[in-house]
Amino acid sequence: MKKTEFDQLAYARRIRAAGRPIHIPEDDREVRSLPTDALRVRQTGSIIESTAFDWGGGTGFKINLIVTSRMPGFAVSHIELGLHWKQTYFNWLEDPAEIDGPSRCYRFGVDSPFEFPRDMVLNHRLKVTQPFSAGESAKGLLLGYGFDSIPAEFSQGKMIPGFLVLYDQFSHPYHAPIELWTDRTTKNLRPARASSKRKGGLFDKRDPVKR
Repeated sequence: MKKTEFDQLAYARRIRAAGRPIHIPEDDREVRSLPTDALRVRQTGSIIESTAFDWGGGTGFKINLIVTSRMPGFAVSHIELGLHWKQTYFNWLEDPAEIDGPSRCYRFGVDSPFEFPRDMVLNHRLKVTQPFSAGESAKGLLLGYGFDSIPAEFSQGKMIPGFLVLYDQFSHPYHAPIELWTDRTTKNLRPARASSKRKGGLFDKRDPVKR
């Protein structure tokens, strides 16, 4: 019986993929969010330790976080960053251990003055292959880059409201509000560049905004 049900579901999905608009209850139901007490996600440090900064023609993001799981077996499958403005392209920085090169630090591009030791960064810790145990915490920086510039309304030192959406391994979301300090002092520094030698990426299954 279970095999028949599975075959029917697979067949329905093939029909939809062929262009026939049919309702599939397993796929069309509303996604259930994680309980509000399942995680604790909070910013830490001073207000200038979580920033949105001008980086060439785009924006760099440095978010100082503590993530605590209150349930066993929780793992992060991907993360989205929501902001006051629309982002046409955004990526979390890749794990230097997954990129061919001499450095084991996270960088915002080649010859960047912004360099962060790997053990200070959360990007590679918040991944589906590293589940949390109940009560376990991870602390560090979440680093990302977007091609869109910070809107002019956010002057130097102004706080930018936003939110993070952390999805677990079952695609259940958890929303966490954040605030970012605007740093305009880096506007004329060199922008980030993609590596030409790449073994793999961080959260490359799903980005907040697709190109």
